[in-house]
Amino acid sequence: MTMNNQLEETLALLSGGVENIDPNLAVTHLRSWQAAVGDHPRGEMLAVQLGKIAELLQAGRYTEAAASLPPLGAEVETVAQAAPEDVRPTLMRLAEVLHLSDGGLDG
Repeated sequence: MTMNNQLEETLALLSGGVENIDPNLAVTHLRSWQAAVGDHPRGEMLAVQLGKIAELLQAGRYTEAAASLPPLGAEVETVAQAAPEDVRPTLMRLAEVLHLSDGGLDG
């Protein structure tokens, strides 16, 4: 799967609102992203944040996980600035969606 496809998949997952995402699916998705970004420039901090959110979800701490999404958006924006031109616009869209995703996962 290309980076743009993975980004589009993430945007589609978030489009229904964070409160409607299956936590198990979210953890799988987060772990996939964590592995993908860990070795990229400026990706280390993003990988750490993704892992933290996955751990919160696995522990059933959904409100804390949801509250971590806007700061994650800020980190995605930072990574986007150093990203290749072909993925930068999609990363910026993802950053914006994450900035606005402050609803709770536990309804």
